[in-house]
Amino acid sequence: MNKLIEMCREYTSLSEKDIGRLVTEIKSIENNRNFEDFDVFIDVLNDFNTNALVVYHKLPQNVPSLYHEVVVGKAALRENEPGVFHTFGTKLKSVNLLAKTQEQKLIHQKIFPILNGDKVIGTTIVESDVSHDVLNDFEGENGKTRYNDISAAIQMFGRLDRNVADQLGDAILGFDQSGKLVLANQTALALYKKVGYIGNVIGQTYENLSLDGTTFDHVYQQLRQMPEASQPMITNFNYLNYFFLSRKFWNKKSKQLVILIQDRTEVKIKEAEIVSKSVMLREINHRVKNNLQSVISLLRIQQRRLKSAEAKKVLNESVSRIMAIASTYELMSKQLGDATNLKESIQLLISHFVQLNDRADQLNIELDVDPSIQIDSDQVVTVSIIINELLQNVVSHVFSAKTISTGRVLIEGREADGIITIRVKDNGIGFDLNHTRTGSLGLTIIRSYVSDKLLGRLKIESSQKGTDVSFSFDQKTQH
Repeated sequence: MNKLIEMCREYTSLSEKDIGRLVTEIKSIENNRNFEDFDVFIDVLNDFNTNALVVYHKLPQNVPSLYHEVVVGKAALRENEPGVFHTFGTKLKSVNLLAKTQEQKLIHQKIFPILNGDKVIGTTIVESDVSHDVLNDFEGENGKTRYNDISAAIQMFGRLDRNVADQLGDAILGFDQSGKLVLANQTALALYKKVGYIGNVIGQTYENLSLDGTTFDHVYQQLRQMPEASQPMITNFNYLNYFFLSRKFWNKKSKQLVILIQDRTEVKIKEAEIVSKSVMLREINHRVKNNLQSVISLLRIQQRRLKSAEAKKVLNESVSRIMAIASTYELMSKQLGDATNLKESIQLLISHFVQLNDRADQLNIELDVDPSIQIDSDQVVTVSIIINELLQNVVSHVFSAKTISTGRVLIEGREADGIITIRVKDNGIGFDLNHTRTGSLGLTIIRSYVSDKLLGRLKIESSQKGTDVSFSFDQKTQH
């Protein structure tokens, strides 16, 4: 008992009350004369891996033990002892299931849950030897041939032909009125082998094969009370590390319980991976935004130490460009998918732009963007940089200090046939495109980003009544 207590404290999260319940079970086993001729064990789940742990072994009194070595402290593996994990997972007893000992000997096990309230804290396992005849019955070719014929299965299910035909990729199980498995297709046999069962499962009881913790009587009564039109009874459940969907019918004609089981484990894994990657992407975007804001803070410190007005102006333009990028990452850090709402990203950009530019708060910036437009993360960063350059040009060159208060900028966004067009129009003094300052960084960035990053088309019109810049690109552009 001391060994059991020690191992439970070291390898499990069982409470002292749970351990006390296991000690009580040991006393019950040792006083039960029905256990005198059997190896009897208690297993608990190991918190540090997916195995169970043998914490107690009572040797038989009148016959030789099935074991030559000490088993207490050794692992019970799912592939060797499926009944143990079946009972842990479903709270159901498992009777006469095949198993392999730690010494790789084939045996029968009867497993009973040890409960403390509604919690399975351990299992009591009674083991017996397997005769050669029984082994042949479980693993013989005759059994496999008899029950693997899918066409026979469809005939047996009678009126359910169409339902079964639609689900031939699923495991198909047929239980008779006594609750014994009388038919299983190849998928079903493979499924039970996959979750750890040993040998042919045909002839096993419903309770031994129940993966969702239900009993035959309970399911039978539920289905008998359901109108035929309401069947099947659909259930999603998990067993060990697997996820399944089951459909249960009661076939009045053949008087059978028919179960179709679909393995949805890979789907669940993919869904979990998508969520995990989305969360990771959000975290990356959040960190990029924070790093860019740190760069902005450093540049602003440097800007305050400069004496040259021209140098301060250039540095402020650089800060504005970095802020344009940071604002898009701020928005992307709050969303799950790869697509970003165009209107929201431009709104956030304008907000940051006005905060950074003293003159911009006097400017009337109107936004007319279709709220349904979504663009990918690469495109939203590029678009933000382009619009930032256009706004910077408006504040720096289009309006004088006297007229900026009457200045108006309209930003439009439309989508047609997968082509997104963004237009930035102002009512400023305009400029001569043929006499633009050579090497103008703003225009260079705009032209380069539209053609190289967006693979789009740029159009610029300017007169004394204002400037109208528009650029178009494919919403599904591959980068």
